[in-house]
This record gives sequence, structure tokens and C-alpha cells, in this order.
Amino acid sequence: MSERKPPAAKAGIYRTGYFVAIVLAVVTVVEFYIALTFNNFAIMILLGLVKAYFVVNYFMHIKSLWSEEESH
Repeated sequence: MSERKPPAAKAGIYRTGYFVAIVLAVVTVVEFYIALTFNNFAIMILLGLVKAYFVVNYFMHIKSLWSEEESH
């Protein structure tokens, strides 16, 4: 069965989700601007790595692999 989380825990989860969505949107806008003006490959790779970090850590739950608690 699924565990019910207290409202405070859900608020923190939603806040983190909103933060990640906003960061990804801002980085995408910055990437678009750089692609149109500078066309710099190195900066695009760095911004892609920033986006990959947020996607892997938040959506793929990689950080939970090294945590002590067991949860699904």
C-alpha cells in the first residue's frame, strides 16, 4: 500500500518540483538566446550538463540510490 505523506511533506515536494521546472525553463531560454546570438558550442554543452543534472537528480531519483532509507 502507498504511504500517506503529511501536507507539509507534500508542500516541500511540490516546491522542489516547481523549482526544477523553473530552472529548466530558464536554462532553456538562455540556451535559445545563446544559440541565436553567440552560437558557442562550449556554453551550450555546459548548459546541457546543468539541465541533465536537474533531470537526473529530480526525475530519475538518482540521489535516492545512496540514501539510507528504503522507499518506493
